[in-house]
Amino acid sequence: MTDMPATALSAPQESPECVHFVDDWHGILHETYGGDSDRVVLDCARRLAADPAGEGAYAWTLGLVMMAAHIGRFSRKDVAAAALEALHATDRRLRGAPCAHRTHPYEGDLDDRIDHFVDDLPLLTNGLAEDRDPDWEDDATKEQWLCPRDIAGYARVAIDIIAPGSVGGIPPRLPVRDARRAEDLRSIVWDYPSAAVDPAQELSAYARNLVANPLGYHRAGLVVVLHAACWYAASGRIRDRRVLDTMVDALEAVLPGLGGASCAHGEGEHPEVGRDTAEQATVGIHLLSPGGRGVYRHWHREELETAPLEAWLCPAFLAAIAREALDHLRTGRERLFGLRDTAHLDEALLRPDGRLDVERLTHAVRFRCRDGQAAEDAGLWAARRFAAGPADPRERLVLLLVACWSVTSGEEAPPEAVHRDLRAILGAVRTDGAVRTDPAGGSCPHGEAHPWEVLAELAGRRHFGFHEDPYGAHLNHLYAPGEYDAPEPSFGAEVWGCPRHVGERVREALRIIDGAR
Repeated sequence: MTDMPATALSAPQESPECVHFVDDWHGILHETYGGDSDRVVLDCARRLAADPAGEGAYAWTLGLVMMAAHIGRFSRKDVAAAALEALHATDRRLRGAPCAHRTHPYEGDLDDRIDHFVDDLPLLTNGLAEDRDPDWEDDATKEQWLCPRDIAGYARVAIDIIAPGSVGGIPPRLPVRDARRAEDLRSIVWDYPSAAVDPAQELSAYARNLVANPLGYHRAGLVVVLHAACWYAASGRIRDRRVLDTMVDALEAVLPGLGGASCAHGEGEHPEVGRDTAEQATVGIHLLSPGGRGVYRHWHREELETAPLEAWLCPAFLAAIAREALDHLRTGRERLFGLRDTAHLDEALLRPDGRLDVERLTHAVRFRCRDGQAAEDAGLWAARRFAAGPADPRERLVLLLVACWSVTSGEEAPPEAVHRDLRAILGAVRTDGAVRTDPAGGSCPHGEAHPWEVLAELAGRRHFGFHEDPYGAHLNHLYAPGEYDAPEPSFGAEVWGCPRHVGERVREALRIIDGAR
């Protein structure tokens, strides 16, 4: 006859032994426990193993459920093995027990319940039926909780958390490691990566997995993840070209297996992607495991507006989003790391007489918040024209200052495609003597009254409106004083061209560029 744990509710009981440990289990669940967690886990496992179907089996089993995620991630191998052995013993002893219940708590959403274990565990055997227990708030009865089959079910849930995929007979559940991956991915595509997350490493890992097995079970999830992340990867946040190369390689590897895939889905029946990339990344992670796919099926039953699982797995759909992501990554890679062409800007930034259209040039940098690439291109064009050696010293000064401004006006350094040439040109300024950047004797007559510092201080005091900026108007006047009025405060050309002032601008731009390397 199958042993059954006690379920007596008729008489008040002494506080169960688990009350001495439940706070520790709760602390381990939330990673706030400051003691020896392996000792706590091993103690709980040994108590369950000593009597896997006894009166206390419910408490030790639920204790291991609370600690299961920690066990699977952090516990020593021998500790995890002891916990698994005890849980398997409980499952074997109790899963075949007679039962009249239609449902059990273990079949529900563990995430909704596990935080309440710390309060509910001591109440299960306090002698009060749930309708007479003012502290009992769970929908299920205590009898359902204490049913041997429920204890066996929770034992299997804990086993699956510790060793995913090693046991059946449990509701579908996203593996703990995948739940962490989904959280990390959401932080990346939201552009607020968690402190412990390296976006380059994360995205490279997904791409390498797809390269290694472009026809495998994980194909759909990885394609969906890479599509969700391609906008972030090509935004300039990733400074390592190898990351984009690997993502491109992965999508190129998967497309032949999808071939000219067709499907029976009608217009609008494929999932909508690209709008909520965090939600899309979450779905992609769910597609990586049977448990995650099961959870998604449940979502679809509950939320009819979500696309069915089969639509996410459709080869034609996967081929379409793989091509879209591939095109976006290739374009972004060229923009970020390729050779940036600025020759076409001659027509826009030079007048018919060959002189600068300085207002257009400064306007592009001034409004980089509207078009960052236009500002980058304008600064690179100015640097290249400066390096080509125009004869007019005033133009050379303005070009050099604009090139530096294009770097220092942004919150981040320009991408490699831009800063590669800028670094070489600005670095040469300091070494070849083409423009003096250090005054003789290391001093100058202007003290702290150099233009850029004075204007930066004024801007810092909010002296200028959001769409105004002090630098462009001054550079326009510096280049063409006969065409543009002198703004206030005004500075003479000799102050703008002071070697100390120019040297400071060059050094600041190089500092920002070198910080991105």
